[in-house]
This record gives sequence, C-alpha cells and structure tokens, in this order.
Amino acid sequence: MRVLFVTNIWPDQVRPWYGSFVWTQARSLEEIGVEVTPLAIRGYASRLEYVRAAADVLRLNAGCPYDVVHAHYGHSGVVARLQVKAPLVVTYWGTDLLGNRTSESITAKSAIEAAVFKQLARVAAATMTQSHQMEAALPRAARRRSHVVPAGIDLERFKPIAREAARARLGWPLDEKVVLFAGNPDRGVKNFPLAEEVHRRLSASVPTARLRVAAGLLPDEVPLYMSAADALLLPSRSEGSPNVVKEAMATELPIVATPVGDVAERLEGIPGCYIRPPDPEALADAVQLAFAHGRVPEARVAITPLGMTAVAERIRAIYESVARR
Repeated sequence: MRVLFVTNIWPDQVRPWYGSFVWTQARSLEEIGVEVTPLAIRGYASRLEYVRAAADVLRLNAGCPYDVVHAHYGHSGVVARLQVKAPLVVTYWGTDLLGNRTSESITAKSAIEAAVFKQLARVAAATMTQSHQMEAALPRAARRRSHVVPAGIDLERFKPIAREAARARLGWPLDEKVVLFAGNPDRGVKNFPLAEEVHRRLSASVPTARLRVAAGLLPDEVPLYMSAADALLLPSRSEGSPNVVKEAMATELPIVATPVGDVAERLEGIPGCYIRPPDPEALADAVQLAFAHGRVPEARVAITPLGMTAVAERIRAIYESVARR
C-alpha cells in the first residue's frame, strides 16, 4: 500500500512542532507496512506553496504511483482533489470543518472556508473526522463514507514521569500548583483570556497557583510539561478531538475543560476530570478539585484504545476499502 500525504500541517526546521500529530500518524502507518510519502505545503511561508503543491498533484494525472491520496486539513483537500487517478481520503481536523471561533462567533472568512471544505466530502472516496460532532457537520449524503477516527496517541512517549523529577528537569519550584495551558495563546479559539481569568480567581484561594503555557514545544517536551503540572486547563471555544486532552490522559494528568468537541465523551466517568461551562468561577472551582484529586491512572487506561498502532490499523482498513472500490 503506497499513500501520498498532502498536508499543510507538517513539522519542518522552522516549526518543528507544527502538525506533529500528522507526522506521528505517518510514522505509525509505516510501522504496519504502509509506505507514506509526504507532500508538505508550507502555506504559512507563502501562498505560492499551494501553487507549487497544486502543480505537483496535477502531474499525478499523467501517472499516479499511489494507491490512495490522503489529504490532511481542508485546504490540502482542495489541492489533493486536483488529481483523479487515486481515491481521495480527507481528514478534517477541526476548524476546517467547524470554523474558527476567535470570539463567540465564527469569523466570516473561516465560515466561508468551512462551507467550501464540507463539499470536499462529496467528491472524496472517504472522510475521517475527529468526533461525531464534526461528522454531523458533513453533507448528509457524504456521511455514509465518513469514519470517526480520532488521532492516535503515542503511549510510549506520553506516559507519566514522577512530578518531582519532571520539575527538576524543567527548573520549576516544587511548591507551585501548576495549571497548564497547552496551546498557542494567540489563537482566539483556544481562549487564553479565559484561562488567565480562571487563574486570577484561583489565586485568591490558592496563592501558590501558577498558570504555565506549553506552546511551541518539541513533541518530546510535552510529556515532561504534563508530568510536571498539577492540572490541564482547556477553555477552548471550539475543538474537534483535542490531542492535548488525550495526551494529558496518557500522562495521568487531571483535566478541566469546557464542553467542546468530544471532550465530554472522552472524560465521561473518569475521576479527577471535570467538564464545566466557560465560566471562570466554575472552571476555577473545578481546578481546585483537580488539584485535590491528584494523578488519574484511570485516564491512561481509558485512552489505551487510541494507541498509535490501533488507530493506524483502522486507517489502513479504510485505505484498503477505498482502493478496492
């Protein structure tokens, strides 16, 4: 099985953390015998990168050596559809299907893009979404070719490290109660101002509370931050199936989150993890409960079915199905 990954989220020397979950998926597929070739679009550097990628994809119509072309994210799906020789699989990752919420509403540009990207599902042999909520946003006629396949988690990389050892490596004081915000604080959809307000209110009752940001980290650094923290705070306005929640579960870190994407489903019945409305007082109270609870080994058990190999096997089965058709 030979697969071409067309993606505008892929690590490079400038942004080695960007799209690491797509890179990890490619690696896990290769480990079970799928040959993956990436066509990375550095759209953040120049819009001309999309033109270059489009030319590369168009050339495949003269002769395509791939069994499947797999596009990651809506923009890449538009480019990947320029070839018609191999079946197209599109993975939607979140804002490309649900829109980008920088405030309470979706931006006009993002809404237009999402409307266009939804139509890709009509001309794809199969689609993958991160949650049932995302799948419901697809055109009804395309849902029968849709699969809910959340991104897998590398359980060997994301495993608990002793809190004291992790803090020693990071140079964090042992007496802090650390609330971790894992994401780019400049992205409006992540709602960092709400995290700051939660921390302000939390500090009134927990003077040692500290809000720390994990952004722009290399993949191997993220488990260290999660093992050193006391709770993960996810105050997002919108998500698909946020990897940070699944990674925190794998490291046994308590989680406090707003009810976005599949987070409530993922955390259902797990002690030490709390879903709260986007209210700073409610979230601050839940963080205190998470502090009091401590580590959550049940969370790691619950996330085990989303290990990298298990997810890779599901994706390979989708490839084989569309290739036969």
